[in-house]
Amino acid sequence: MPPLKGAVVVVTGASSGLGWHLAGGAARRGAQVVVVARRRERLEELAAQIVAAGGLRPLVVVADVGDPAQVAELGRQVEGSWGGAQVLINNAGRGAHGRLEDLAAARVEELIATNLLGAVYCTRAFLPGMRRRGRGHLVFVSSVLGELPAAEHALYCASKFAVNGLAESLDCELQGSGIGVTLVEPGLIETEFAQVSGRPPGRFSRLPASSAASVAERILEAVERGHFRVIPDGLGWLGIAFRRHFPRSARFFFRATFRRLLKPQGT
Repeated sequence: MPPLKGAVVVVTGASSGLGWHLAGGAARRGAQVVVVARRRERLEELAAQIVAAGGLRPLVVVADVGDPAQVAELGRQVEGSWGGAQVLINNAGRGAHGRLEDLAAARVEELIATNLLGAVYCTRAFLPGMRRRGRGHLVFVSSVLGELPAAEHALYCASKFAVNGLAESLDCELQGSGIGVTLVEPGLIETEFAQVSGRPPGRFSRLPASSAASVAERILEAVERGHFRVIPDGLGWLGIAFRRHFPRSARFFFRATFRRLLKPQGT
């Protein structure tokens, strides 16, 4: 993928956190950014900030990526306004902390609809245009938990394992098409995501967290350089490497680690 200047870049989940910084970073590189999320006021605030910093006015689209009709309309808007997208960043995501049997059915459906089906629907909306033009780039923001287990995060892990499979399969399928794929597996990021997902305060407080701005820069650099996998978190990279090379030892280690994490305070 060449530099992003002049490219149409669609960023889902742009109203906060990593998506906010991805949109801003792409705009600073001269991209024409499409910001997508469910909160219009936050998207308008982001658009104003981008313009104030000297960037091009983003196209603001309010949509739930888990709704195929809304995603189809998103695709039509981008095609009609700017002739389609060169880069799609599938960033929108939800979390769900808790034992699997305790999660409400609506929470299960919302998470799968956003984390997995959202990436599928958005990719289906923009991939045909990329194929016609013979160029483009797909980015899938997964997590280190797309390769590592985490007790009381089983549903979230399952969704991210699926996103990894989607990205890796498309990378094979799209070889020679002029369309690149980047799979991003961040560790902890300093955003509002933990609070929204219901994760108990302090659960991973001893682990280092990266800033959303720094992770966004790593992702955009990977797109421009055509890299497939990005693991911005050093500790996460070590955990993934450990599990790949020593699966039995890793299973024992992660089970013991989460026993300690889940142990009630003071016992």
